[in-house]
Amino acid sequence: MLAAVASFAVGCNTSEEYPEYKYQTRLVKQAFLNSEITVYQGKEVEIQGIGFVVGDKIVFRTEDGTEYTAEVVTVDDASAIFLAPDMPQGQYTIYITRGEKEQKVAPVTVWLTLSLDVPQKEGYSLRGIVHVGDTGIANVWVSDGVNFTQTDEQGFYWLKSDKRFGYVFICLPSGYLPATGTNAVPGYWKAVSIDANLYEQCNFELKEANTANHQVFFAADLHLADRAVGPNSVNDLKQFDLGFIADTKALAAAYGENTFLITLGDITWDAHWYKTGFMPANYVAKMKNYPLMIFNCMGNHDNNPYVRGDNNGSKIYRTTVAPTYYSFNLGDVHYIVLDNIEWINTNGSNGFVGERDYNERVDEVQLAWLKEDLSHVADKSTPIVVCSHCQFHTNRNSSFKVQKHMQNTTEVLACFDGFTNVHIMTGHAHYNMTMEINNNIMEHNVGATCETWWQSTSSSLLEGRGICRDGTPAGYAVFEFKGKDLKWYYKSIGFDKSLQFRAYDMNNVMRERWTSALSTQEPARDTGGDDYADLEDNVIYINVWDYDSQWKIEVTEAGNPNPLTVTRVFDRDPLHTATTDVILGKVGSLIEGYASTRTAHMWMVITEEDDTDLTIKVTNRFGEEFTQTLTGRGRRNKFDTTKYFQ
Repeated sequence: MLAAVASFAVGCNTSEEYPEYKYQTRLVKQAFLNSEITVYQGKEVEIQGIGFVVGDKIVFRTEDGTEYTAEVVTVDDASAIFLAPDMPQGQYTIYITRGEKEQKVAPVTVWLTLSLDVPQKEGYSLRGIVHVGDTGIANVWVSDGVNFTQTDEQGFYWLKSDKRFGYVFICLPSGYLPATGTNAVPGYWKAVSIDANLYEQCNFELKEANTANHQVFFAADLHLADRAVGPNSVNDLKQFDLGFIADTKALAAAYGENTFLITLGDITWDAHWYKTGFMPANYVAKMKNYPLMIFNCMGNHDNNPYVRGDNNGSKIYRTTVAPTYYSFNLGDVHYIVLDNIEWINTNGSNGFVGERDYNERVDEVQLAWLKEDLSHVADKSTPIVVCSHCQFHTNRNSSFKVQKHMQNTTEVLACFDGFTNVHIMTGHAHYNMTMEINNNIMEHNVGATCETWWQSTSSSLLEGRGICRDGTPAGYAVFEFKGKDLKWYYKSIGFDKSLQFRAYDMNNVMRERWTSALSTQEPARDTGGDDYADLEDNVIYINVWDYDSQWKIEVTEAGNPNPLTVTRVFDRDPLHTATTDVILGKVGSLIEGYASTRTAHMWMVITEEDDTDLTIKVTNRFGEEFTQTLTGRGRRNKFDTTKYFQ
């Protein structure tokens, strides 16, 4: 027998700046079906909504008018149960009908999988099978975000669940990938009803896949909102397509196979959900045909700005995109996705965007789940990759010291005691930081895909290129695993992977008098707008955005037999200042969050003369060399920002 997976989103009225969240409500108010559900013919399926009556019909209709109809068999104050019809895989629009009346709900995608009956056990509200074809897979961990169980020798599982989060997921075992769902929403998880007394069967169909060697792209802070931004008023989705989508497709094609995408939160922009109508379901629809399988992570901007409280705020995301936290395996690597945003949203209510405030921490329920998940990893040399939105640490200070950032960083890191190879992947800051926490743990705080919230105004903006607040080009991190061996790099959008730093002759920069454009933009500026007034002559700045302690930076000057002294400095990137701060400052829209930030990965050398040839060689921890030459004649040129985007 076949089972189905259905997904759809409810639209909203956008006629006001922050309209009340209105529904298409002739028959049923607040009609909502979880975006990913697993059913088989005749299975009880819950659809949420106020006003259902027994006998209402749930109609799945194709473009050519073919219909598959289910009948509502039970109702309560906020939902109804219907029995899933026997229907083929395909695209549908779902309707509620009552007599002659009909209410359109939303488009639906139906996926089919084998339905294998699993015996029901008293007290276990969730059950199912993890299988390839008609063969069950033993010893797969299954969780609802609180409790765990493991499949038996037949691939069957039973789970006692209060269904507080409305989903169940598997810890994808090594050697397999989901066989159902889309690349945007792979079938490693299933949404379930919110009724703990309802016994449900959720099956997981997998396919065999050798992922021992694989690549992962880590993309932070997409901030998609379908809006025109910046002085050039370019739509963010257009920039995203021309930049990130085009760049990652090309790089993935070059790798050939086993390439995956992990987002690091803020895939949407909550402040604009009810203005432009671009919500998590729109992100899912946009990425449905993306060629890479995506594992998503939730950010603060992916919470519902109309509701208060963490569980309420994440509901749309976790019923549309993914669980808020989960784990999976690719090859020899164990990946863990955590949600370290605790949503508060003071004063939020229907029709009113709240303060959108939050705590940066991993809550106690999730912390207990994390400890249990890690207890299942027997080999402590297993590479662990932890993905979360908010950074655990920061080194953005004049002493370049790594400092704890998240409220309970210490408690979270204690969970990894004994593990010898842990990498933490985070976003949120819109700048790049690679930090060695101790001998066993590194954190990679990844620059933003949306750079400065799509505000960057370089000459190549329409090609999807931009620049983050610390001078890091818009881009993403790349991990290359061969078994347990790892190499990584930061990939700048629109450029070859060899672009790992930029060098600036500050004589040319200081000839630009930006003070008038920046001085009125306090508190974004703490220098009165004259950032480099104290620099002496003949200074070269070198921004090495993925720097860690095992990198080397060497500069030689023509005619000087000795290498120049390279000094780490804490200062702003002049390219971001010129292409973003100055432009926004002139129109009075430079806010603190957009302004250039001092960075811990800036370096300085001082040359003897202002017209000597310089050779800059940067070597990363893997022994790969990157070079740039500054010619004597070129050093006297005007500070031309366009050349940095060619």
